[in-house]
Amino acid sequence: MLRIDFIFSYWIFFWDLLYVFNIVPYNPKFAIICGFIENCLLLVCMIIFKTSIKIVTLFLTMVFLLKLIPLYFLRNCPIKLDDVYATIGLFLIYLLWLTFNNKSINDFINHTKDMVLHNKNTLPGMVLLDKMTSIVVLPKHKIYFSNL
Repeated sequence: MLRIDFIFSYWIFFWDLLYVFNIVPYNPKFAIICGFIENCLLLVCMIIFKTSIKIVTLFLTMVFLLKLIPLYFLRNCPIKLDDVYATIGLFLIYLLWLTFNNKSINDFINHTKDMVLHNKNTLPGMVLLDKMTSIVVLPKHKIYFSNL
């Protein structure tokens, strides 16, 4: 499982919290929209490669929590050029953080491939959700898109 600080979506979510509480002046709406678009493309890959319904459900729940809810609260905030620059700046800091920790974007891509192709739950938020839902007794058989 990847550490939470190696996933850019959590950086954006933290930025959103800082913005909502008026700690930073830059609006994360542009970054959230970019992340949402990437998540939509990943969902298409999950459907194409017949990722299990359980992984897709966990993924969609995290998209809802990390992208759609924050986007709803920012719906009336216009995106300014400074917000786009702030997104680029934060992404560069993120890349430096990965480099400092001997990681790369390829590590994240490989974890994502494992999730999509091999139904491995590799993302921290999804692992937490999975543990929380395992308290409820759920059927143990796997359902794939091809079975629908």
